[in-house]
Amino acid sequence: MEVNDERTLKLSGSSRVVSDYFEICIHNILFQRHVYPKEDFKVIRKFGLNLVYSKDDEVISYIKQITRQLHRWIVDGKINVLTMLIVLKETNQVSEKWMFHIDLVHDKSEEDPSSTSNSRNVKGVKTLEDIQKEIQLIIRQISSSITFLPEFEDPQTFKILVHTTDNFEAPKDWDDANLSTDIEGKGVESVKFDNFATGNHKVSTFVTYQTREQ
Repeated sequence: MEVNDERTLKLSGSSRVVSDYFEICIHNILFQRHVYPKEDFKVIRKFGLNLVYSKDDEVISYIKQITRQLHRWIVDGKINVLTMLIVLKETNQVSEKWMFHIDLVHDKSEEDPSSTSNSRNVKGVKTLEDIQKEIQLIIRQISSSITFLPEFEDPQTFKILVHTTDNFEAPKDWDDANLSTDIEGKGVESVKFDNFATGNHKVSTFVTYQTREQ
């Protein structure tokens, strides 16, 4: 099979945008949900927004390790869901679940032989600016979610799970997760945020949480 270098390059660039989105979302969720104190974060510029980023070396290293590997797996089509769990520090019971669904899509203009190169540039190809605007909207929605997500009453930490395709064998330094992702109790609700899409991937973001009984 002949490899299309241009297609591979586009796929790699798309995967980088998706993995960067995950990285930024994780840091911002940790900040918005008060998993760590506000003074443990700094402000950075990403996706055209001023966003927060942890200053804790262990947190940065953990998230970086995951997102670097994610980039490679997304390029290879080996991952379909990333889950971030906010769990009770003492018991690991799940307090809140953030899920990011990744679907592989194709730019239809590339598959249409009747499309001219000019029409592909005008109509078929989504620009980086377009993608950035979609991501900005989702990040703003995540930030505003604190208006309906309940405050945690006990100290929390977080864990990240990667859901891979069935025929994929994880590297030796990655373990199969045996942690429950279910939120126990009544009044569990889910909220779906807007999607964003590149020419190769579509990412959907959800949060599942337990409402506080009045």
